[in-house]
Amino acid sequence: MQIHPTSFLLGLGAALVVPLFTRVLRPLAIEAAVAGMGMVEEGRRLVAEQMETFEDIVAEARARREEQLIAEGNGHHVEAAVEVESAGDEADRVGSRRRGNSGRRRAS
Repeated sequence: MQIHPTSFLLGLGAALVVPLFTRVLRPLAIEAAVAGMGMVEEGRRLVAEQMETFEDIVAEARARREEQLIAEGNGHHVEAAVEVESAGDEADRVGSRRRGNSGRRRAS
C-alpha cells in the first residue's frame, strides 16, 4: 500500500483545521442553543397566556349561560342545585357538631 502525497497532505490539513472549526463552531452552537431555548420559553409563555384568556372566556360564558337560564325561568335545576348545596352545607355543620361532641366523654 502506497501513501499518496496528496492524501497525506489532505489528512494533515484536516487534522489541523478541524480543531480550529470546533473552537469557532462550538460557541456558535451554544449561542444557537441559547436562542432556541429562549424561543421555546417565549412560546410557552404565549401559550400559557392564551390558555388563561381562554379559561376566562369559558368562565364568563358559563356565568352568562346560568344567568340566561335563570332569567328564562328554565333554571329550576340551577336553583335546585343551590338548594342541594345549601342543604349539604347544613349537614356538614351539623355533622361537625356531632363529631365535636362525640370526642368528649364524661368521667364516672
